[in-house]
Amino acid sequence: MKAVHTLSLALALAFAAPILSTAAYADYLPDPVAAEAALRASPMVAQARGEFAAQSLRSESLRRGREEWVLGADALQRRIDTPQDRFAEWGVALSRPLRLPGRAAADRVLAGALTAHAEASYGEAMHESGRQLLALWFDWLNEAGQTRLWLAQVSLAEQQLATVDARIRLGEAPRSERVNAEAALAQARLQQQQAATREQRARSRLMAQYPGLPVTADDTLPSPVEPAGPVEDYVSAVLAHNHELFRARRQAEVLRASARQLASRRSVDPTVGVFYKNELGGSEHQLGVSVGLTLPGSARRTDQQAAEQLSATAEEAAIRLEQRLRQEARADFEAAAAQVANWQQADHAAKSLAEAARLAARAYSLGEGSLDQVLLNRRLALEGQLNAQQAQFAALAADARLKLDAHRLWPLDVAADQDGEHAHP
Repeated sequence: MKAVHTLSLALALAFAAPILSTAAYADYLPDPVAAEAALRASPMVAQARGEFAAQSLRSESLRRGREEWVLGADALQRRIDTPQDRFAEWGVALSRPLRLPGRAAADRVLAGALTAHAEASYGEAMHESGRQLLALWFDWLNEAGQTRLWLAQVSLAEQQLATVDARIRLGEAPRSERVNAEAALAQARLQQQQAATREQRARSRLMAQYPGLPVTADDTLPSPVEPAGPVEDYVSAVLAHNHELFRARRQAEVLRASARQLASRRSVDPTVGVFYKNELGGSEHQLGVSVGLTLPGSARRTDQQAAEQLSATAEEAAIRLEQRLRQEARADFEAAAAQVANWQQADHAAKSLAEAARLAARAYSLGEGSLDQVLLNRRLALEGQLNAQQAQFAALAADARLKLDAHRLWPLDVAADQDGEHAHP
């Protein structure tokens, strides 16, 4: 009967240990330094970083001004009928449009707005990449947890089969119970293999997206806790760091600056130059200054009006976006608290089912009950443990998402490549 007592103890430990281990803290998230490096190397962030660098260069050209020197030349032949004669003549001219102070100031404002918009897009890419990393990470953690549970089930099924064989040899159980025990073992092995396949697939997806990230974590998990602080404090923190909102506001600023630039271009465009002409075969020489004025038409006025309309629309969109993000942040906070309550209920149910499985195994070891009842209780206990584990992962993932959105998990601010200082759009 020693095998029977061993199985009873193994059943109790298998279902109790995973639940009790959640009380201990475990390092289940990626290292912050490694996570930041992986985020900055991700394709989404790399593209946004390149676009930010390109926009910085375009803004610099806008600040310097795009007016350029124009060099012109002409060659001709003059013919005089009386007296009849011909003269070779030529001339050169050098001119350049002038950028008035008002237009230069408008260009500088637009350049700054464009750079800030690109910077906000860079930060949004960092944030979205962080969300993607969390989703892939918890998907892998969940599959790895299921693999560990099914490995424990395989071990239990093997011990169960050994117990049945021992009872059959002692004449305490019919041989038909071996068929049930072998079927339970085969099913557990199949489920374990499928879980291992899903874990490997989830791990491969994570490594493909973030190849430099160490994919390791402790087996134990902490008990989920409700989000700390009032919900309004969390909402304020999210809005203070939301790059999507930054980007919408910067877009409105770009359009507003573009409207001001177009307004500055509704004045005349002066062009100043110098010229030299050699006429009458070198008998006459001309050196002078030329001034030109480009008179604006109605198209510039309508362009300005269109930019002002787009600016007003973008500002209204940013206000609506802020309202939506505020509601979503509050909903995320409340959902995270609800996930903790769900895990507590699932954990309580899992413990009760584990106790029922332990008692059934104990009764079987004393010659009472049947193997079918033991297998049924063990299957229910496993389902309860799987549900509790999934609820635990969901609660931990919701908590990590809250911290990520509030910039309390990983550094997500855009760092300038030149000086390494963090820039906050």
